[in-house]
Amino acid sequence: MNSATATSGITSVVADSECRQIPFQVICHHSTALMRVPMTHGLCIPRGSLVDAASWDVIGLGHDAVAAQVEVLNRWPDGSVRWLLMHFVAPEISPGCTECALVRRRVDHESRASERLPEVSTEPQLFDEHQRPLLIQPGTRQDTDGSVRNVSIRTFQVPERPFLELQLRIESWPAAGLMKVQTQLRNIRRALHKGGLWDLGDAGSFLFRGLHLEVSRPNLQPMTLIWQTETTQERQQSSAADTVQIVQFGSGSSAWNNTNHVAADGKSPVRLQGYEVRSAAGVSSGLRSEPMCRIVGKDGAIAVRVPEFWQQFPSSLSVHADRITVGLFPAAAEQTYELQGGEQKTQTIWICTSETSDDRDPLQFCEQPPRVVQSADWVADCRVLPWFPGSLDSRSDDPNVVRFQSFLNEATSGDHSIAARREKIDEYGWRNFGDVHADHEQTHYAGDNVIISHYNNQFDMICGGILNLIVSGDSKWFDLFDPLARHVMDVDIYHTQEDRTCFNGGLFWHTDHYVDAHTATHRTYSRHNAHSDNYGGGLSCEHNYTTGLLLYYFLTGSPAARESVLSLADWVIAMDDGSGTIFGLLDSGPTGLASATVFEDFHGPGRGAGNSINALVDAWTVTSDNRYLAKAEELIRRVMHPQQDCDALHLSDAEGHWSYTVCLTAVGRYLMAKRDAHQFDETYEYARQTLAHYGHWMAQNEQPALLQPEKLEYPTEAWAAQEFRKANALRIAACCCDNADEQLHMRRRADELNDAAWHDLYRFGQQHLTARCLSIVMTEGLRDLFHRTCLPDDLPAADITLPSTQWTMFVPQKIRIKHLFKQPARLALAAVNVFNPRRVIRTIDALKRHCR
Repeated sequence: MNSATATSGITSVVADSECRQIPFQVICHHSTALMRVPMTHGLCIPRGSLVDAASWDVIGLGHDAVAAQVEVLNRWPDGSVRWLLMHFVAPEISPGCTECALVRRRVDHESRASERLPEVSTEPQLFDEHQRPLLIQPGTRQDTDGSVRNVSIRTFQVPERPFLELQLRIESWPAAGLMKVQTQLRNIRRALHKGGLWDLGDAGSFLFRGLHLEVSRPNLQPMTLIWQTETTQERQQSSAADTVQIVQFGSGSSAWNNTNHVAADGKSPVRLQGYEVRSAAGVSSGLRSEPMCRIVGKDGAIAVRVPEFWQQFPSSLSVHADRITVGLFPAAAEQTYELQGGEQKTQTIWICTSETSDDRDPLQFCEQPPRVVQSADWVADCRVLPWFPGSLDSRSDDPNVVRFQSFLNEATSGDHSIAARREKIDEYGWRNFGDVHADHEQTHYAGDNVIISHYNNQFDMICGGILNLIVSGDSKWFDLFDPLARHVMDVDIYHTQEDRTCFNGGLFWHTDHYVDAHTATHRTYSRHNAHSDNYGGGLSCEHNYTTGLLLYYFLTGSPAARESVLSLADWVIAMDDGSGTIFGLLDSGPTGLASATVFEDFHGPGRGAGNSINALVDAWTVTSDNRYLAKAEELIRRVMHPQQDCDALHLSDAEGHWSYTVCLTAVGRYLMAKRDAHQFDETYEYARQTLAHYGHWMAQNEQPALLQPEKLEYPTEAWAAQEFRKANALRIAACCCDNADEQLHMRRRADELNDAAWHDLYRFGQQHLTARCLSIVMTEGLRDLFHRTCLPDDLPAADITLPSTQWTMFVPQKIRIKHLFKQPARLALAAVNVFNPRRVIRTIDALKRHCR
């Protein structure tokens, strides 16, 4: 692998030397320079080169070094820093790409108290479904001071609605005169989802008519109001006695009133296409507002911008007297909002308290913020990403690189650009924005409209977007993964602990196949699609994607992303805990819900077990908590064995078992994590020999699924895309094989499978550019390039002789209970547990949750 190279005089560092500077780039797409911009971003560091956070500056943004504040996000197993989060205020950012570096400060400055912004009041207002104000009481407050950025987290209680959690997270940037305020409203009550249907109108929802944030600067004596509705329009000015109100009702797109926005009654509450402005000058309107409001007084000023104002409609921004009111869920939109059970919404506003002596807008950066990227070669040398090829620039003539980049260019430009995908079904609004239209579902959809179908991060598009940001340095990938990650954390994760343990804290499936979402929105199963009593369901281990959220945490420092990774890993452990089910009184052993794939009784390799193992490895990576590692190893031993009969598992049945390669890939990640921690123990060797065993079978037996289309229910382009993962899984298995000739044979077969996948993919016309294919190829196509162009990532053998064991299929809890009732003697023995108070209490609790 090439080591990171120096650019513009900024020197790189190689692993195992003392890390004194870390190069990165700042990319700005504004046409003019931006002043005093707050920047936060994570940077990866080679293993063993940095022990403590120390003191740092940023160079490259002018003649003087800029003070930076840093914090450790993650450490290598040897205790050295793996990911560092930096904060700094850029005095000026020029358009284009600026080479910068984080450098160790040679002489520490004397510690001094952090600067403070003028006092700003940010008070939430919440209105119930009858538009009556709800009492909001302050709860806890946590303040953290830093040299560049201060953080205050305020929680609030709503006594009349005790199931609501309201939080304000306030970041202060004194050197920039700015504050970033994030509000989060969470409904921790469960949904009742009777019959496994998750439609709007559920009894667990919270109905309300508004959530506002009132922003003011005490003792400010207003003289002038300044506002702007669109960034391309002139600012307007009026007397402080006037009132200005800007309301974004719809997205402004041509599909603004389609069925994507229906409420519980099946009707869309969106009554206008775009926005409306009311002021002393009268009423005006437009399509998409990116507003700014500012109050100027004799002794100061205050200004507010709301990022994604039109994208996250409805939104409002108004000025009256001495305060600016942000309608996060504006009462002015005259609609009732429904926050579903276990759903939350996080929104952001920026506040400026500084004076400006020119016409530059200090909040201009909000609509298109500058981005930080590290070079692909630096990241590759740091070895923080598995199977990552580094920069492709030096390999631009390689036909494998050409076809990968050509595909991504086609799939993310023109009619398939990220923006164009959103426009098709108006994937905007507070609940929808960020998710990806599942346009591949259109092929077998019976309706005549564009299908309303949501992808809910299947195959981890967040991860794919981050990987391609790093490999390309193209900041357009932020437009995909940044809003998608925030959407997943808010809407797709089930934020409750009141439901069944197999659901709490989990990730909702994508929209059901080939049907319109209707009032299920992003929760899979709607009553409108129920044509039998067997329809419906819930969250499942087969749809659990954490790695993108983990990388998002490393890049942004988002506490919510870290919380989400752990929530999804805890969900794996909880769903497999038999003591938390209605059968726990008689049998408290594992349920099998963390390892089943497609069939309740199949507990061999599949995406159920694979996604569970992957989530646990991610949680172990971020916490070093061995309970996550122990559960991952339990699942590996449950579903795989070095002498398994792959034919008996029917792995050649693509329709039922295509996803066994997901499990192989997850076990590969486990092996790499164990190798990095120097834990070459028995389970490591068990997993390694198992992958080698599967590699032998695959090399002899695997064929492209589309060679036998008659065996597939829907022989779509997705089958071609899945072959990419199959080929990469075979290459991972080759790294576990001790025979060089067999390794070579496996890699050649993998290349053949991958070449066939590319050929088959293009047989489906424009369908190969749809969301599902894009999601898979973004990750697996990049890994294909690693395996073709880089040295194999070695997984050395452990000096251990495995004991002789046999594997039998795990029997899940439900089936064990059925067997128990057929054996009176065993049933009588199990019945002794009725005298165990703890088991009785847990069983009663599980029964209550199940029967609601």
